[in-house]
Amino acid sequence: MRTAVLLAILCCGAVGAATPKQPKFFARRDYASGQPGDSPGGFVSVADVNGDGIPDVVGTYGFSIYTLLGNGDGTFRTGPITEPGHNFVVGWNVPADLNGDGIIDLVLSDGPAVCLGNGDGTFQQAVTYGVDDTLGYPLVGDFNGDGIPDIAIAGEKGIWLFIGTGSGTFNPGVLTALTSVPEYAQVVAADFNGDGNLDLAVGGGHGFLVLFGNGDGTFQAPVDHRAPSVPQFLAVGDINQDGYPDLALATSPVTIFLNNGKGGFTIRAEASIPCGHIAIGDINRDNNPDLVCSGYGEVYVAFGSGKGTFAPYVSYPVEPDTPNNVVAADLRNDGLTDIITGVFGAVSVLLNAGNGKFPDGEWTSVPGSGNCGAAADFNGDGKPDLVLPTSNGIVILLGTGKASAPYTTGTTIPLSGPGCPITGDVNGDGIPDILVGADSLGGVGVYLGNGDGTFSPASVIPVGPANNFVLADFNNDGKADFADSNNQMALGNGDGTFRSPVAIITNPPPEGLNWIAAGDLNNDGWTDILAVDFQDVYGGLYVILNNQQGGFTLTDTITTSGALYSVMVADLNGDGNLDAVVQGGNDVAVYLGDGKGDFRLSQASVYYPGPDPLPPQIGDVNGDGIPDLLLPADGSIGIALGNGDGTFQPQFAVGAGPGLGQVLMQNLHGQSPKAGLPDLVAPDTSGGVTVLLNLTK
Repeated sequence: MRTAVLLAILCCGAVGAATPKQPKFFARRDYASGQPGDSPGGFVSVADVNGDGIPDVVGTYGFSIYTLLGNGDGTFRTGPITEPGHNFVVGWNVPADLNGDGIIDLVLSDGPAVCLGNGDGTFQQAVTYGVDDTLGYPLVGDFNGDGIPDIAIAGEKGIWLFIGTGSGTFNPGVLTALTSVPEYAQVVAADFNGDGNLDLAVGGGHGFLVLFGNGDGTFQAPVDHRAPSVPQFLAVGDINQDGYPDLALATSPVTIFLNNGKGGFTIRAEASIPCGHIAIGDINRDNNPDLVCSGYGEVYVAFGSGKGTFAPYVSYPVEPDTPNNVVAADLRNDGLTDIITGVFGAVSVLLNAGNGKFPDGEWTSVPGSGNCGAAADFNGDGKPDLVLPTSNGIVILLGTGKASAPYTTGTTIPLSGPGCPITGDVNGDGIPDILVGADSLGGVGVYLGNGDGTFSPASVIPVGPANNFVLADFNNDGKADFADSNNQMALGNGDGTFRSPVAIITNPPPEGLNWIAAGDLNNDGWTDILAVDFQDVYGGLYVILNNQQGGFTLTDTITTSGALYSVMVADLNGDGNLDAVVQGGNDVAVYLGDGKGDFRLSQASVYYPGPDPLPPQIGDVNGDGIPDLLLPADGSIGIALGNGDGTFQPQFAVGAGPGLGQVLMQNLHGQSPKAGLPDLVAPDTSGGVTVLLNLTK
């Protein structure tokens, strides 16, 4: 018995390996917390922190400042991490050049604190200006007319003003006392009354308070404006295009207050949009301000008329986690306003496709759908089709070959409690068939394809529940056989029926098998089995070789630290031998096979993009001929590009639907199969299938 540590330090890959070509999908990009050290998350802002003229993303989360450095096309690479010191929890951040050196600095809400920038995406240690208050969202502006940035920040006691010295340092805070300011409130600034001085607005009183600036760093008594509720967040912009700054309050619904030009405000309308944090920007390029709001697992956009009213909102899915804030900014310097949202431990980036539309994949509605499926050409038209489990049975989706509508709904096979189906030719007629377990069948049902997208029942394999099952020719008679993770095997008769199930091995591990994969592991021409079990402390990777006499022998066990969930096999390094990708917890490990049935650990940890990980998939997604890894988690698909030597790059994530499960790779929109650029098909439990079109050039 050999021992390998599954949860170990990430291997670095082959020395001198070329960076794989980055694939591009019609989808949002997620930068999530599954991979240590690469996720900003938390509260996000946008600024060019490394001086290359390309917008970057700064996230503050936990005790750290993270950066995602922009590539210029709306994608980002992992930037440096700064630990600002003083052991405080970093909250909101506002980027600004505080000392006039042309380098972006940061103002942090905790303290508040100031971290001067170094111009490379790192920041100096924080200098704090502590006050006895619970502080919210900081704001940078020149409030005393000397041309030097100052800091205003709301607390539960009122608004604190820190006058800048011009060197990046600030004078002690001066409090303008207020009552009824919500905890962690946001303060905004504009010249509301047209006197040339910056004024302030903040939630408080009976709705929100306006403090007119005197131009010397002091403010007049607050003016209380009644609103439906006291907002924590608000945004400022010229909503009705009359030249005066108006306010949008993140109440429920959003309340719009229009400025009369003298600093007086009246309610114009309510925008029926769910809203956590709120931002204003021209999303659809009609020169009218629109509203963007954060929500749990979604962002909401309400398009403005330019007269103070808004259309019903549309929503776009983002990384499913507790939302923090949302930013509207042009990430590609192309005049399109993109959306960036921060949640706890992740960032989602939605790139504007023009006219206010954001790519989130092509959606096919399948009511009651599960989060798995199988693909094949069921009707012989040369286009990939899909079979999905639903609450009513299994549904066939027929491929159209069109990018805008990749599927049409075909037939349904009624079943109660269906599981995840697989496909294969079990009767040797060259037409794909379907196998699916279901409560109403008492086993795994076999449905023979008729060649036109319909199916006929053939038999039921009387086996108990299992996490997965496979089809392969285990006895070399040219007929498809059945095996499952419950240690059951049934040899096929070649006509859609199977012999009585028997045990694969007589000495299974005490915990039983959890997942199996089939392939010729020792290059003897016979199909073997690789399996994992599930144990809380020490899982096992089991090599089960075909004895060429109608049975199998457990020949090796690789003990790992932690539970194992699934295993997949493929030739990952091009040496002609099958290798293994083993899922354990929130990461996978890679084991290289020697073609004799032995495996060695190649890479200990490739991390998933988020929680609720599901079995990995293997395939070439960027057209370089090297297998890559797809790592589905709730709401995101991690893509780890292969280096060609059995190691993989750190994953990046693209967005998919909530309740995401299995990911399939299919050519759905008519691109040349020779390009090796499959689209991603992602069934999920929200009632349908998302197709992420592969746009890689």
